[in-house]
Amino acid sequence: MTNEQKKSRKCIITRDIAGKLNLDETYVFMWLLYKSNCRTGESHVLRKTLCNVTGLKNEDTISKYTNKFKELEFLDKYSIKGYNEEAGRISTSITYTISIPTMNWVRFDASLLTEEIPNKLKAFLVLLKCLCLNNTNVTSYSKNKIAQLLNMDRGTVSKYMEMAIKEGKVIEINKVFFITDTNIIMDLPHVKDSFTFLDGIAREKYKIIHDYCVERNVVPPPYDDKLMEILCQYRYNRPEPDLEAAISNETEANYYSLKYNLSKLCPNLPEQVHSLQYFLTSLINRKIYKERFAQEEVKEKVELYL
Repeated sequence: MTNEQKKSRKCIITRDIAGKLNLDETYVFMWLLYKSNCRTGESHVLRKTLCNVTGLKNEDTISKYTNKFKELEFLDKYSIKGYNEEAGRISTSITYTISIPTMNWVRFDASLLTEEIPNKLKAFLVLLKCLCLNNTNVTSYSKNKIAQLLNMDRGTVSKYMEMAIKEGKVIEINKVFFITDTNIIMDLPHVKDSFTFLDGIAREKYKIIHDYCVERNVVPPPYDDKLMEILCQYRYNRPEPDLEAAISNETEANYYSLKYNLSKLCPNLPEQVHSLQYFLTSLINRKIYKERFAQEEVKEKVELYL
């Protein structure tokens, strides 16, 4: 992998591409974003370079796509002719200025571009993300509806959905599709105007719950700042790294560690968790905590006796 491939950044892409760009066009647009200035949207990338990274063979195809992007007002472009001393001939340089959206957008990590999966599947994941509920990687649209919204035939949607599931990039549960690829970023709601220490803890703890669900192929619940605030205020209000360091030294730390208690207090998850209330019921219930660990103590004693 080249140094350029190792570089990673968060790319903002407008949801408006859904239904307007096909898979090849979406993939070219993703690379254009990566090759542009993240603040100004300006890019001087060569058509030849775009051909190399996208796998397209014809530079005219790149021109065709970028002209379409301009027509859709996703970018502006202008060309300047000049003498290229290195090539020894007159050449045309093109500057693209991508419109960076301030609303109705989603994000992907540029590492997605170098994943070992088909290029069209990468584009499909980004388009699918455009159809997800706000602040989630979840969509309950049927394949027929997805095909309609993406302006694709159903067979194409079924093909790439099955491919995504096989590659472990999407899970389907009760007709709900959940994107598990970590390079498709799930943006949480904006923080409060007066950001507090507890807000940061709440987001850290939610990610632990989210990842716990994903590891078990379970659709996680959406973020809810009020419920997370209750969870943190009641019990889980300590930074997890601090607790991890203390767990080996003091058993009291176990009680306040969300990572430690999730598997203990919520071992059997349903296929989809619709609300964080599901976790609050067990995670902050002292009676359940005491009963569960009392059962483990009895089990350990019986095993020792045997």
